[in-house]
Amino acid sequence: MDTDLSFFRSESAQRLRAQGLEQGVAQGIARSVLTVLTGRGIELSAAQRELLAETADLDQLNAWLIQAVTATRAGELFD
Repeated sequence: MDTDLSFFRSESAQRLRAQGLEQGVAQGIARSVLTVLTGRGIELSAAQRELLAETADLDQLNAWLIQAVTATRAGELFD
């Protein structure tokens, strides 16, 4: 029995994989921001946690990660 695997090599499949990879990277960076802030004793409000979880902009997430290293309060990142 031969199975048609052409879909998995198609442009649509490649685009879906790239999109999934980017979402995974964004989730990983968001988790890192939360980990750094938690490790430093900085708590986020529910709204700040939601904003962090919903952000897909990798540049913004990376900026927050850099800021999380020196922030003294969550508002420095999200206000």
